Amino acid sequence: MQQPLLHIVLHSPEIPQNTGNIGRTCVALDAKLWLIQPIGFQLDEKRLLRAGLDYWQHLDIEVLPSWNAALDAFAGYNIWYFSKRANKTYSKVSYHRGDVLVFGSETQGLPPSLIDGHPEEALYIPIRPPVRSLNLSNAVAIAAYEANRQIDPANTC
Repeated sequence: MQQPLLHIVLHSPEIPQNTGNIGRTCVALDAKLWLIQPIGFQLDEKRLLRAGLDYWQHLDIEVLPSWNAALDAFAGYNIWYFSKRANKTYSKVSYHRGDVLVFGSETQGLPPSLIDGHPEEALYIPIRPPVRSLNLSNAVAIAAYEANRQIDPANTC
C-alpha cells in the first residue's frame, strides 16, 4: 500500500463541522486524518458526518490519545506546525509525500511549546488585519493543496 500523500493532524479539534470538511478534503487528496485527543465531539456526531457527506466512509482516520503518541507515530517524518505565531510562510518550504501537517484547535491553536520548540518547521498562512485567524478547515485546505501542488504537480493523487 502506498504512503498517503499527506498526514493531516488536528490537535484537539473542537468543531465537528470543520473536522467533517477537513475529512472530505483528506479524501480528495489521498491524505490520512489524525485526531489528537481531547476532541470536542463524538466521531458519530451528525454535524461531523453531514459536513463530510458520503465521503466519510472513504476517509483514512485515526485517533490518538495524546501528542506524545503522535510523536511516536510520526517518528522519522517531516512535521510542519501551522500557527499564526510562526515566522515562515507555508508556501516557502518544500513538501514531500508523507509529510505531516499539524493544526491546532479552533479557539487555541497549537500549544506555544510546539511552535517555540520547532521554529524552522513552524509555518503561517498570511492574512491581513483585521482578521485574526482563518477558519480551521480553510487553513487546512490552503496548506494541503499547496503541498499537493508541489508533491503531485500533475494532480494525479
